[in-house]
Amino acid sequence: MISRSHPVGAERSPIAARHSIRSRRTTEYRRRAAWLCACIVLVSCIQHPAPCAAQPASKYEMRAAWVATIGGIDWPPRSRDAEEQRRALVSILDDLHRKNFNAVFFQVRTKGTVFYRSEREPWASELSGTVGKDPGWDPLAFAVAEAHKRGMELHAWWNAAKISGKENGSGNASASRLVRQHPEWVHLVDDEWWLDLGNPDARAYTETCAMECARSYDIDGIQFDYLRYPGTGIDDAELFRRYGAGMERDEWRRSNITAFVRDLYRALQKEKPRLKIGSTPIGIYTSIPGAQSSFNGFDGVYQDSRRWLREKIHDYVAPQIYWDIGEQTNPNDPDFSSLCADWVRERYGRQVFIGIGAYRENVRSELAAEIATTRRVHADGQTYFRYRHIADFPFAAAMYVHPAIVPPMLWKDSIPPLPPEHVRTVVDARGTASISWQAPQAAADGETPFRYVVYRSAHAPVATDDASAICAVLPSSVTLYRDVRPSGSPACAYAVTSLDRLNNESTGLTLQQDYERLALRTAPGYALAQNFPNPFSGRTYIAYRLGGRSVVELRIKQFPPFRDIIVLHTVQDAGSYVLPIDGKNFAAGKFEYELSAGEFGDRRVMEKQ
Repeated sequence: MISRSHPVGAERSPIAARHSIRSRRTTEYRRRAAWLCACIVLVSCIQHPAPCAAQPASKYEMRAAWVATIGGIDWPPRSRDAEEQRRALVSILDDLHRKNFNAVFFQVRTKGTVFYRSEREPWASELSGTVGKDPGWDPLAFAVAEAHKRGMELHAWWNAAKISGKENGSGNASASRLVRQHPEWVHLVDDEWWLDLGNPDARAYTETCAMECARSYDIDGIQFDYLRYPGTGIDDAELFRRYGAGMERDEWRRSNITAFVRDLYRALQKEKPRLKIGSTPIGIYTSIPGAQSSFNGFDGVYQDSRRWLREKIHDYVAPQIYWDIGEQTNPNDPDFSSLCADWVRERYGRQVFIGIGAYRENVRSELAAEIATTRRVHADGQTYFRYRHIADFPFAAAMYVHPAIVPPMLWKDSIPPLPPEHVRTVVDARGTASISWQAPQAAADGETPFRYVVYRSAHAPVATDDASAICAVLPSSVTLYRDVRPSGSPACAYAVTSLDRLNNESTGLTLQQDYERLALRTAPGYALAQNFPNPFSGRTYIAYRLGGRSVVELRIKQFPPFRDIIVLHTVQDAGSYVLPIDGKNFAAGKFEYELSAGEFGDRRVMEKQ
């Protein structure tokens, strides 16, 4: 992440190091104004829940925190005692769970050292005090199990290219090992060692290490950081001469990073199809109005993250938008709102979790306003850098009043689990409701529930599409929930649904209603969703959204024998549409369907069984 190249205790954006700091008067004015805004929003949410509905939480919202392990800045504690380290990690997960977070991005590879058992890379020194020394337990395995106990996802946060930082310098033991063994793989830039992903051997080594981590643990996702070059000034002339293949140097460097992303995504998809794969790119992709800066991902560090989304070799990004809200006054002051909208506009059917720089005081003072901004532009959620800087923020009392479900990824899995069976509610004399249920059979794709969602409502039937009705998201090992409410509270109705590993939810709705609700829940503008169900045998549905009145054409092409069928050609107004497709009109096999609407075009693949 942007700030992570700086010494512990001196976290800041590198843009700040490249440009002059804004005037003290402007800083103080904006800090006070932002803090006042946050206080108003927070008090309003606590005392008057209804008015806060101007930016309500979606039922589907990623809420994550980065838990940094480099230098022990979030975890582990300075103690080398394994039990104390475990207790500290449990305390972090408990705190996030109480705040209604649903995911943690846990740093497991920092500077070429790791927090899991590896046959290729040494243990991190933060665990035992010595690089390579076995701490006697496995932090990643423990963290995964504890997160899942709380109904939360855990993504392994994995630093790709940087193998030493300023805090440990060029003498870092792990970096020295790679430098000594493979000096042709690395560059020393500003006292930091970086692997050159333009070197095919260095790229292959890094891919193999990442595959080992993903293959060995029951993680929900793997998230890559420092997936880039250190900057423009490295000496890779010899590599460019050998592998440039006639490209411009800048484009060649971008293609090297993209080749790593593409190869690894395909390998991971084959190995673990339901694993979520993403990265945390620099917050400015290229300069836009409101965020003019010469330091950006595309030109500054050769990070073509929009291509990864467009090419469908990423499932999500968590861009580091570590600034506050407001008009840009200098190159170090891009507008948070402009950048959020820019990333969401360019997500290409994938997911965008907005990275919020809570380590910066002017951002911390306006967290409520930044959350509201991400919801207004229909981002898929938020994540915070880093845990220690949000430990005292009252999320559950302010903007995370109710639990939320991590957004499903229909392109990876669109088949919901079966609903729980024998759901039963018993209320005792004190008014405590005990809701119990039994696990259902496996769904059509062989999956049983991975989590359950308990809903509560003053009215029956319970509206399970209402975010405020969610009481709890529980692991599949739990089939009993006790709802303790104040004495004299009115009677309530309850409902329980199942979630599979990718958060497809069982409901009592028809397939078409369920699909429409999931597929295009917040997508702004024009969008084409994956058909549901997929694969299909009888009927399937294709959903799309139009941002304005358009001439719309939907084609279905079978390959082979390469039939081309126009199933829709008309003019439609802005809005969401669901088109039923009757499977009896198609032979078994794979199809490509393509939507054209004005200048918008997108395509997907579906399969008839």
